[in-house]
Amino acid sequence: MLGAEYDNVLAALRHLCDTGDADGAIGLTVDLAWYWEMLGRHADATYWLTKAVALPHERPTAPPNALPDGAREAPPAESPGVRRVIAEGLLLLGTVAPQGALINDSFEERREELWALIDRLLNGPGAPGFGAVLTAVRLASLEASEASRTITRRLAGGTDVWLAGLAHLFQARSAENEGHLDQARSDVTAALDRFRQVGDRWGLATALPLRALLRQYDGDLDGALADLGEAKRLAREFGSLSLSDEVFIELRWIDLHVHLDETARAGELIAAARERALRSASPELTILLDAREAALRTLTGELDRARELVESAEAGLSEQHPFGGDHGRAMVGVVRGALDLELGNGPAAEETLGRAYAAAVESKDLPMVATVAVAVAGLAALYGLYGDAAVVLGAAARLRGAHDRTDRQVRTLSDRARAALGGGRFDEAYESGWRMDAPTAVTRADPARLRRPPADAPPPA
Repeated sequence: MLGAEYDNVLAALRHLCDTGDADGAIGLTVDLAWYWEMLGRHADATYWLTKAVALPHERPTAPPNALPDGAREAPPAESPGVRRVIAEGLLLLGTVAPQGALINDSFEERREELWALIDRLLNGPGAPGFGAVLTAVRLASLEASEASRTITRRLAGGTDVWLAGLAHLFQARSAENEGHLDQARSDVTAALDRFRQVGDRWGLATALPLRALLRQYDGDLDGALADLGEAKRLAREFGSLSLSDEVFIELRWIDLHVHLDETARAGELIAAARERALRSASPELTILLDAREAALRTLTGELDRARELVESAEAGLSEQHPFGGDHGRAMVGVVRGALDLELGNGPAAEETLGRAYAAAVESKDLPMVATVAVAVAGLAALYGLYGDAAVVLGAAARLRGAHDRTDRQVRTLSDRARAALGGGRFDEAYESGWRMDAPTAVTRADPARLRRPPADAPPPA
């Protein structure tokens, strides 16, 4: 395996850089890129790509051609000039989107650079090779635009089975992020079929957690657990997933046990993940685990411990780690808001959830906005505004694309609102939120839209 010879390969790469062999260094870094990504060696990738790309070279010109219809079964060998553009694209990927579920805010600042690279990769002389197409589609997947959708659609219908699987996986993630779960189910099934066809365990281990989330939304918690178990087994077979992918599996695993009301087991899993976090020295993982455990401790009534954990997560965000983008601020803000609600502090929860809502909207992640919306429904219930709570719960379901009635907080709030309003009025209010289009549902989730009761009003029954 490459892992056994990794030090020797790096020694060769160092020699190529030290002797100024630009083409050799670029070629080896591009060959190593997928290995680095699969195992989460992003620091190595960024370091060596930066050194290789910085070596003096002569840039070839690339006349424009039409976009490809898909990768060829036997793509042509890529010229040194094309491989340099691939390396530049890979370096840009590591700069604007540190690998993980969270997209860095700097993407907006470098959109033109990104699309210029995509154009050079796809529109160079001759048909683009495998590496060029792979890098282009990964770059394009960072933005949900019609141009990026066109590229992934063409690859999904192309003749290269593995690239088609990857394109379907990107489409599934985008559809889930936009609350289009029927499309996400179709694409993740197609991705799994293609990865099985070519025998790619990495692809299967990467796609299965997304199918597990969709099964959770459908109420199939046993099926979701089975998918996560298979993903972990496959990852052990080929070595490991990247840290971000491993964290995604761990968080899904923890959430499923909370959905099953197995909070003790969820706590054990968090403790085990913390052991790994200590070994990895990853501040992002620590923030995630602090926030997730704070949510769990709030749920189980251990509020002092929950406060300690959420303060730790907030401190981590303030240190400007890569995790501290809009998505991270929204996630930690929701946890703080849930704690404020449990303490009965409506004004503090309103302020915290207002910030979380703004961050979630900026993240353009509709499931994250849905998570904030559920907490906003909790704020409405605290104020006795059960009609608003029902509408916002329906809007949250619309944003995530599913009702997710296995979620403990959703069940509790729905039961409270139904008891206060009566079944008919609750169903009508909830349905009005569920029928909203996405922009309206996003607006309705804003805590500022709640009719906060006056300070001298009696507490709700």
